[in-house]
Order: sequence, then structure tokens, then C-alpha cells
Amino acid sequence: MKIIYLAIAFACTVNCCFSQLTVTTNPSGASVCAGNSVTITASAVPVSYTASVIANNPYDPFNFSTTVLVDQLNSIFEPLSTGNLDDGRWDNITLPFSFRFFGNVFNSVNISTNGWVGLGSTNTTTTGLGVTLPNAAAPNNVIHAITSDLTFTGASNPAVIQYFEVGVSPNRKFVIDYSNLTFFSASGTANVQIILYETTNVIEIHTANSSNTSLPKAQGIENSNGTVATVSSGRNNTTNWTGMPNAYRFTPDNINFTWSPATGLNTTTGPTVIATPASTTTYTVNALNPSNGQTGSTTVTVTVNAASYVLAGTAGGPQICQNITVSPSGTNYRDGNCNLIANITPAGAAPVSNSINTCVQVDTGANKKGTTSLYVARKYDIEPLLNPYPATSTANVTLYYLQSEFNNFNTKASDSNQKALPTGPADATGISNLVLRQFHGTGTNPLNYSGPSEDFTTATSGFIVIWNATRSWWEITVPVTAFSGFYITSKPLGTLATSLEYFKGTRADNKNILSWKANCTAAQVTFEIERSIDAVHYTVITSLQANQARCSQPFEIVDNNPSAGVNYYRLKTIDADGKITYSNIVTLLNKTTGFEILSISPNPVANEKAVLKINTGEKCQVNFVISDFTGRIIQNNTVQLIAGINQVSLNTKLLAPGIYMVTGYTNAEKPKTIRLVKQ
Repeated sequence: MKIIYLAIAFACTVNCCFSQLTVTTNPSGASVCAGNSVTITASAVPVSYTASVIANNPYDPFNFSTTVLVDQLNSIFEPLSTGNLDDGRWDNITLPFSFRFFGNVFNSVNISTNGWVGLGSTNTTTTGLGVTLPNAAAPNNVIHAITSDLTFTGASNPAVIQYFEVGVSPNRKFVIDYSNLTFFSASGTANVQIILYETTNVIEIHTANSSNTSLPKAQGIENSNGTVATVSSGRNNTTNWTGMPNAYRFTPDNINFTWSPATGLNTTTGPTVIATPASTTTYTVNALNPSNGQTGSTTVTVTVNAASYVLAGTAGGPQICQNITVSPSGTNYRDGNCNLIANITPAGAAPVSNSINTCVQVDTGANKKGTTSLYVARKYDIEPLLNPYPATSTANVTLYYLQSEFNNFNTKASDSNQKALPTGPADATGISNLVLRQFHGTGTNPLNYSGPSEDFTTATSGFIVIWNATRSWWEITVPVTAFSGFYITSKPLGTLATSLEYFKGTRADNKNILSWKANCTAAQVTFEIERSIDAVHYTVITSLQANQARCSQPFEIVDNNPSAGVNYYRLKTIDADGKITYSNIVTLLNKTTGFEILSISPNPVANEKAVLKINTGEKCQVNFVISDFTGRIIQNNTVQLIAGINQVSLNTKLLAPGIYMVTGYTNAEKPKTIRLVKQ
């Protein structure tokens, strides 16, 4: 009997070890509006890896567009997040795809000068010499390419660290290349490359050579607390590596995930699902590691809130956005109160997919943007954020407007030389006057979008304007290729007699200097400079008349007594026949303390650095933070500013494509924020 009992006990022990997976989800719970979706990703730990020897076949960096972190020989280096070129680290390097490492999902890495790459935004050390894996001491959550005592100092040092992307989604690779490595106070060099694979989460470490035989070196991968590691044979803190050139492939356990119930899910298998439940639903996700029989499960509740039939956004309020994955059948994008922003339905030659950042903002009223057009107060900015190919994606976009917003436009249309928008559902002429202008590229208003504009009217195929009598709003549907800014304007009444080349302002000796130049065909023109302290209510500070000859020459006036704080200026042009146009708005700061962010350029930014233009009333210290749309801090930089105009260079080369917020903080006043787009 004892033998039987022992057998039962042993069987229980074995079965107990099967239930060793800890399963979590991101998010752990969610609240969505009816008809909206949420993407849920499951993770399970522990996960082990299998190491196998493969042929050495690294990518040649010269064949790709690379980001060089350090190339001392050519005097190229990105500022380190911590330490120096002997013992230093670059943090918050964004991955082009989500990567699962030891069961956890990461979107960024940190790269050390000492031959290792950490998963996540930061690590707690810059060194690593003498590490025998696994090791609880930092660094952890690490891919050890050639962890030792390396150095990048010295003008003749040929060592290089660079990274680049290979391939297209969903089979991309992220490559970190260590070339011509030099060892600190020791002879020999090395060339090692790490390759991270999208979708499969496989890791490869390719070693072309390592001629150093005096310093210990480690190669392998290690989990977050230093308790589990998989190493390359003969390279676990050893001095003399052999068998090169060669490479090791680290293949993770393939955890099987199943989800239930199936209601509202796009799939019931795999680590990631898209949930679109009709009512509040609790989902269970079960995990199984087939290699060892380990199991685990957890639950996640998706709360469904009733959809509102109110349009998002309030006059003069902030921009309202929702960033979720679009459904193949179409998605209503809504704000936090489930108020409607817009509808996007994938359609056309390259139907849009993945996440789309859909935003609406409502000005206090229709207003001029530049010198050409009046625009309705409600404006949209819609930007796909992920591959594949947002620049060529296609969809049917439905935008929503109130009749009161069209009425407000019409009160200013004639003075702006534009035709009226519809005054009601039966106004066929007003409907035919309507123009939806799409600005391609990126920007914040019609004056600064990086691409060209495109007009849609009722003559455009697929362009539909209807009045929804049930909801009491206008619905405008348009087939688009690529996305960006969408503004409602109307057809012009005729050609203006006066057009403006520029209107700009500068500050000198505590005075504001305004200058402009116009092209005139009218016999006489009146110019009025208007000033405001809130960008809403303007008063005339200077008025002058000019005949046609004088009108076409440059003008300049000085505001000797600007208001304290921010001054907003615009130029009002009145032709001889009474037609009125307004210029762009010039913003100048007049104060002895504080700062204002005037602009950021280039915006969008590609591989160059972006430059902030800042106006300060006094010498001050400002902390600039770059964060993504989730609020995650990507960069943090403190600078000293002098009184007047300052330019601050931002290290944007390491940012992944997307939308970021740049915020300046001081101890004396509220933070100031500007949006940055990385291509």
C-alpha cells in the first residue's frame, strides 16, 4: 500500500508542476463604447529557450539605413542616457514592433557600450564584466552579445554600435550591430550582431570573430530577475571563444493560448485577440506550454458602455482623440464619454488596418487660416499609426457637423469672398458649394501641413453629403487615400483684388515689429493691424491706406506698447469694394518671466534633429520631456535658456515613427506642450 500511496503522491507532484504558468493580460481590464474594440494581449511566464547553432550570416549595415549610436573614428555619437563611452547606455530605443522576451512584451530596448542589450526602457547598470549566467546581479532582462569590458573612447578607436530594420511587417527584423569592438586595457577585437525577429520572437546572435583571449566574455539571454538563462556553448563568462564565425539561434517555447467565450472575439487562439463584445463580458485565457505541459489561466473583463449620440468636442475646447484598431466592417471612433468623433470603414485598393489616431477639435467659430479660405470650426485629424503603409491606405471616412457650425461659417462667408454652406437639408445650392479639403502629410492647421491639399465636392465620385434627421447633424462621407487633416470650406465667390505674400513679426528692444507684403490689383486698399490677448477678441491698433503702387511694396509698423504676456496679431485687408480678408496670426511674447514654445521644426521630422523655438522673458531652466500618446516618457532633457529667442535641439533620431508630445516644465508656471510627428 505504501508503494501505491507514494505513486499517487508522485503523480500529484508531477501534475502540480504542470500548473506553473503565470498568465497576465495587457490591459488587465478594459472599458469600451458599444461597437468599439479593444486589443488584448496575453503573456505567460516562465518561458524557456532552446539554443541551436546556425551558420554565421549577419546583415551588412552598409546595405541599410542605420542609426549610428557611436562611431568614434568618424566622430559620430548620439548622447548617452547615462554614463560615458567606456561604461554607458542608451535608453528608450523604440522597437519597430512589439517583441516578446521570456514571456513579457516589450516595445523598446536599452543598449550598453559593454556588449549587451536590455529589453525595456532602462537598466540599472552600464557594466557587466565577469557575469556568469544566470546571475541575479544587474544587468537583467538582457541579451548578452559579448558582455565584457569594452570601450569606445579614443580618436583612433574604430568601434561602432548601430541599429537598423530589415524587411516588412509581419516579418521584420531589428538588428543591433557591434563592429570592430575594442576591449578596455586588453588586445583583440570582435564583431557581433543581434537579430530580433518579429512574430516568432526568435533571437539570433552572430559572432564573426573575437580575438581577445584575456578578458571574460558572456553570450546568451537572461530573464528579468537573473534566475533563468540560456547561453551559447563555451561562452558563459569565458576568455577564449572558439568555433567562429558562427551563430546561435534562441527559440522560445511556443505557448498556446485559447480564449473563451468566443462572443465578440476575432479569434479564440493566439496571444492577441481583438474583443468587440455587445455587452460586458469576462473572457478567460488559458495557456499551455506543450514542451513541458505547464498550464495557467486568468480572466479579463471588458466593460461595454452605451454609445452616445452627441458629437465629441466643445467650442474652444481641447483636441479629442481615440486611438484604437479599426474593424474591417468599420469603426465609430468616440471620446471617453462615448460621444462620436468619426467613422472609418476600410475600403478601396489598400484598406486601412491596425491603429488609427482619430481626433476632432472645435474652434470658437469659423476662422481664416492664412489668406485664402475660411474654415468651419469643427476640424479633424486622422492618422494611421502602424504599418502596413499608412501613406497609401484607403478607406471611407465619415465626418459629422452641426447646422449651427455651418450657420456660423455663413455669417463670415461673404466677407471672406466665399459662398454659403447649406442653411438646411433642402438647400441644394449650399450643398453644392461645400468643399471638404484634405491636407496630406502632418501638421496642426492648413498653414503647416507637410503635404499638398486635395478638395472634394459633390462632383467627386463617392463624396456623399446627407442630413441625418434622426440625429440632427450633417454626415459627410468621402473615399480617401492616406489620411491627415480634414477641413470644411466653400467655393469662392470670385478672385480677390488683394493677396498677401506674408505677414510676420519679431521682437526687439521690448517692442513688437510687424511686417507684411501684398500683391494688389485694387485701386486702393486699407490695412488694419489687430491685436488680441486671447486670440479671440481683437482690437485695431494701426490703420493705413495705400494706392495700388504703394500697396505692392513692403510694410512695417512697430507696436511700442504691447500688452503684458502673449500678444496675437493679425492683418485685416479691406479692398476698395469692401471685401475683407484676414492674415495668419502672429504670436509674440511680452513678459519678463516665463517662456512660450513658439514652434518646432521640421515637423514632421525624419532622420534629422528637431529644433524647438522658444521665447523666454528671463534666464531660466526648463525641463523638456518627450512622451508618446500613452504618456510613456521617451526622453528627458534639462536646458538653460537666456532671455529672448532660444533654439533647443531635440534628439529625435532614435524615435520610432509616430506622434509625440514635447512638454516644457519649470518651477514657476504651467507646462507648455507642442505636438511632434516622427516619420
